[in-house]
Amino acid sequence: MGAKKKSSGNQHHDDTSTKREQPLQAVLLADSFVNTFRPLSLDRPKVLCPLNNVAMIDYAFDFLAGAGVEEVIVLCVSDQVEEFVRAKQDGYWSMSVSVVKDTSLTNEGDALRELDRRDLVKSDPFILMYGDVVTNVNLTEAINAHKVRHKKDRSNMMTLLLKQVGASDWTPSSLTYSSIRTNSEDLVIGLDPSKENRVLVYSNTVTNKSVAIPCSFFASHSQIDLRYDLLDCGIDICSPDVLARFTDEFDYREIRCQFVANSVAEEEEGLQNKIHAHLLQPSEYAARIHDFSTYAAVSRDLLKRWCYPVVPDNLPCGYEKLYRYGLQRHYLYVEQKSGSSQIHRSAIVKGAGMIGGMCKIGKECRVEQTVMGHNCRVGDSVTLTNCHLLDNVEIGDGATVVQSILATGCIVKSGATVHRGCVIGAGCIVGEGVVLPEFTRITLAKEMKDDFGDDWDGDDDDNDEDEDANEFSKENDDEAAEFVSDEAVVGKDGKGRLFQPPPEDYTDEELYGLTTQELTKAQSPGFDPSTLFSNRKALQREDGDDFSEKDAELSEFDEAMSQFDAVEFGTDDPYGRQKDVDVIGELKAICLEYEPTSPIENLAIELNSFKFSQNASYSDCTMAATLAILEKMKITREMTEAKLVTEFKSYLEHWAPLLQKMSIGLDEEKAIIHGIEKTATGGGEIGERLSSGNAFRILLQTLYNEDIVSEEAILAWSEERKAEKKENESAPSPRVQLYLQDPIQEFLDWLVDEEEDDDDEDEEEDEGEEE
Repeated sequence: MGAKKKSSGNQHHDDTSTKREQPLQAVLLADSFVNTFRPLSLDRPKVLCPLNNVAMIDYAFDFLAGAGVEEVIVLCVSDQVEEFVRAKQDGYWSMSVSVVKDTSLTNEGDALRELDRRDLVKSDPFILMYGDVVTNVNLTEAINAHKVRHKKDRSNMMTLLLKQVGASDWTPSSLTYSSIRTNSEDLVIGLDPSKENRVLVYSNTVTNKSVAIPCSFFASHSQIDLRYDLLDCGIDICSPDVLARFTDEFDYREIRCQFVANSVAEEEEGLQNKIHAHLLQPSEYAARIHDFSTYAAVSRDLLKRWCYPVVPDNLPCGYEKLYRYGLQRHYLYVEQKSGSSQIHRSAIVKGAGMIGGMCKIGKECRVEQTVMGHNCRVGDSVTLTNCHLLDNVEIGDGATVVQSILATGCIVKSGATVHRGCVIGAGCIVGEGVVLPEFTRITLAKEMKDDFGDDWDGDDDDNDEDEDANEFSKENDDEAAEFVSDEAVVGKDGKGRLFQPPPEDYTDEELYGLTTQELTKAQSPGFDPSTLFSNRKALQREDGDDFSEKDAELSEFDEAMSQFDAVEFGTDDPYGRQKDVDVIGELKAICLEYEPTSPIENLAIELNSFKFSQNASYSDCTMAATLAILEKMKITREMTEAKLVTEFKSYLEHWAPLLQKMSIGLDEEKAIIHGIEKTATGGGEIGERLSSGNAFRILLQTLYNEDIVSEEAILAWSEERKAEKKENESAPSPRVQLYLQDPIQEFLDWLVDEEEDDDDEDEEEDEGEEE
């Protein structure tokens, strides 16, 4: 079959008049055949999930229409994708759109072989693109260059679009990586720039310690550039011969890791399938949404207009009839056409973010960098930070959601806390007061597989899939009324069960050397990849590398913080500081600008640089960091003590290493206490809350329990306040009044008793040893 294709292809290309008559075609892969978007893809196909309130696949359609494509062929396995596309076929786009649906397809190779079998692709070249790509690329130059190369040599059959995003690199003191790369990606590409960026190496295997280059390549290529700063955009310009190659090589399942990697590695000149690269201009944007981490990154880039004109206030074709977004300050987009949203005057809403139509945000809410779908309801005193809420989501009073994705129809009840990295499937309910741990995923789906192509296991044969489908249908019928929630996860008044990807759904190559749990975290929003990258670097280090065991085991934070020990200054010595510079205020500002998605080591380096430039002290740094933590917590008058301690512990999980490393003595630990004390006596809403009830004691005792502040430091602070009280007993200062609170005195008494008990035990042990 492949040989016939080639023969007819030769005749076709010889007839230039026929060639001109063929309209430009595009093949859109609407199913990615991977597991990275569950549990959302258990409810609907990934390409139909909204990105900034637009279905992902509509970004691809809009791009192809603007690129001059006249006919699009959509390859899918899902009924929902077929129905979605067919509903828009009549008069929706200026181009013709057809659907090829085959439920037997299990991988990309099968999809292209089926396309070749049906002989639907006529244009040379055609565009091959994934349905989860978002881009503003101008394809004219790339298509013209491909045509010229293919005319000269028929073996020049494919052009990959690549974008320079910078190299991913980890050192003990810093981490550099692009957020639109997946954390499991480690792509190395070899190019010959003297031959129009011909691709000679394509390697994306994390566990490989080296990249193999055939020796013969050095004889035939004067220059080979190994690049690991390039992102594969998921857009290719292909000749129809590519489809014939997949038919000939029936065991190819993946386009990149098998077809491209093997083609460019071929040494025999007459057998080579030559592939070239087209590098995007700096102003051009392209990225694939592989998982939830890249989903959040691409969403943020669109909000900040990096993909202009693909921006929220310039919707794809058809959406403008229903919605219209207005751009406000700080990249905040508010829907203005379908129905005005109600935002309480006391609520704080900051971009980059979106508010869909008919939404309601209650009083004293804080919504930052959050995308809301349509008809969302947010109660009073709610905190939403870096979240994605799809349509019809409800958030109860006093709830907190951080760096999480909530699917359509989710409910988070009053007082609940959803920590970073959580993904909540459609229709799930998080019960009142429930605290979801980081990176939790919950779903209502009874089965952990879907029919949307994102969760196919390509090793299953067709018979097994048919049997599984029949069993799944029967189980759905039998258990429709028997759904049992995981109350330990979602609470007694919640609904949903914990989603854990089955280990058998991943091959060793797909796990990238990680466990399924580690891979799930790495694919989640808010994940800090520092440890992942450091482990990967250690894994890839060859035996001959000049690294000592001590260097290999040195933690990244110790390395970063070692810079603090290079120079020592007196704590109270102001020599060297610039006049009228608020050192603590500037250090606090640095801490407030720090994003928790970045390694804490990066912040340590910034503080270190400013500290030396101003001859500041370690105490200045610990106080500034403490002030920043308290401000980031968004403490309100209504915040309960239980929520206060939960939030404080949550922040300390990330910030504790910084505070501990900078605390070289009692002065630095006391500065942490002084920071809380300053906030509690500083007035305002946060001051009122921290100076009332048990709040100050709660924070102080938490610092003690977490080994951030020692008993000696607390008692030393106590002695300072005692002395201050004696100096002015008639009019005690706010600090003294805070110190004299009953809860504080009870805690101090308890510390003293503990210290005496420890001393008695030490004496008894010493006496026993003497006897």
